[in-house]
Amino acid sequence: MSEDTPGPLADEKQGETSDPGHAQPEAMEVESARLLEMDAADRLEADGMPREEISRLADEYIALDLGTDTEAFIAWVRDRRSS
Repeated sequence: MSEDTPGPLADEKQGETSDPGHAQPEAMEVESARLLEMDAADRLEADGMPREEISRLADEYIALDLGTDTEAFIAWVRDRRSS
């Protein structure tokens, strides 16, 4: 699976959310999203990204079942910002 291809559980996580248009992690995945956010925050904030956006993107990344690797997450975020 490429870093842009949603994982096999992504479709199950789409639907009504508190942030329409963005997949949200399930309850048991929220901790993974927060850990990913904390691990990546210093570098992404240095790029000028607000913490709220990092948090939202970490939620989406986990919800799309793309993995938990911090380096892959940072690359994914930077790629999205440059598109």
